[in-house]
Formats: sequence, C-alpha cells, structure tokens
Amino acid sequence: MTSRGRRLAIFLPVVVTVVLAAVVGALIVVQDQRQSEQVAEADAVAEAFLSDVGTSRVDVLSRLQAARGEDPAALRRVLEAAIAEPPRLETAPAHGAEQSQAYAAAVQTENTFLEPYQSLSRQLRRADVAQTFIAAAREALKLRASDYVESTLVDDSSAVRSRLIPAFVAARDELAKVRVPKGQEKLAATVRGAVQHVIDQATVLADSIDANRAFSFTYAQEFQVAIDAVDDYATTVDGDLTEALNALADD
Repeated sequence: MTSRGRRLAIFLPVVVTVVLAAVVGALIVVQDQRQSEQVAEADAVAEAFLSDVGTSRVDVLSRLQAARGEDPAALRRVLEAAIAEPPRLETAPAHGAEQSQAYAAAVQTENTFLEPYQSLSRQLRRADVAQTFIAAAREALKLRASDYVESTLVDDSSAVRSRLIPAFVAARDELAKVRVPKGQEKLAATVRGAVQHVIDQATVLADSIDANRAFSFTYAQEFQVAIDAVDDYATTVDGDLTEALNALADD
C-alpha cells in the first residue's frame, strides 16, 4: 500500500466518526425541538381548557343567580342543565402531556370541576325534600277545630264525628304520605302527635256528649310546640341553602 493509501485508510474512520456525530447531534436537536413543541402544544390545550372552565363557571353562577328566588327543585333543574355539558380537556401529545405543568393542572381541574356543583345538587335535593315536608306539616297545623263545629260549646256529637274528626284524620294521613327528611323523625312525630292529639280528644268529646258527660280539651300547646319546631327547621334549611349558594359564588 502506498503512503497515500495509508493516509486515506487512517483518515476515513475519522471522517465517518465526525459525520456520524454530526448526524446524531442533528437528530438530538430535532428531537429536543419536537419535544419542546409538544410541551408548548400541551400548554396551549391546557390554557384553552382553563379558559372554557372559567367561562362555564361564570355561566353556571349567572343562571343560579337568575333563579335565586325559585324553590330548590327549580334551582336544581337550572343547575343540572347548566352543567350538563361541562368543558372537556382535549388530548395532547404524550410527551407534552407528561411534561407540561399547565396540562397537569388542567387534568386536575377536569377531575374536580363538577364536584362543588354535584355537592350543591345533592343539597338542593335534600332541601327540596325538607321544604316539601315543611309545607305539608304547616298545612296540617293550620287546622282549627272551631272551623268544623259551630261553637266552642258543643252539645251535639254529629259535627264532631262527621266533620271535625275526619278533617284531622285526613290531614294526618296526608302528612304520612310525605317523605320525612333524614334525621327529622322526631320532628315528624311531634307534628303527627299534635294532630293525633286533636283526633283522640275529639273522639272522647263525642263519646262524652253522647253519654251526657261534661268534657273539654285544648290543643294550643301541642300545636304551638309543633309549629315552633317546624319553623326552626325551616330556618335551618333556608340558612344552609343560602350558605351553600353563597359559598359557590365566592369560590
């Protein structure tokens, strides 16, 4: 081999090594650029999603504020309609999704976005049950024995048996059809007890009239205790609901 051939044999591996290193370096630069672009894309996806979330939150609050005076059932329908189609986080390139802090925050937001609304929906459902019971209890406690007999001095049992007692029995039975809110069994028993007290005492009154015996009864205390208990419960229900709505607005 000539000296020139030997020089080429020595030089070629060096050239190949340099070329390979340049190629690998270029590939690394391209890969880094692509990964950076993927992170930027994931950031953009996250930013768009979080913007939609902000808009959605404002929309939900606006709808609830507009319906603020409605009953819990109506408010719940408004809420459910407002969150029926929540914002969705679009997919991002795998590397970008893994490396983007903004995308990670968006994933967390998507996972928890509906939680406060779902909590409020459950509270509205409970408030609806509570207010339905409260209305039924108040309706029963509006009854007055004097509306069914001509005078407070009764000397004929017919009106007591045909009008007074059936009216209170009907009220008691209607109340029994209404769902009792969880934890309010004692309150329900207090209201039923007040109504039943009139039924029992009116029955004794009718029997006493038929037997020519004197008898009288009152029910003001029993009714007032029940009325006060129902009013206290109604105040608690309204206060809890107002607090929940205000808390949502403050978030």
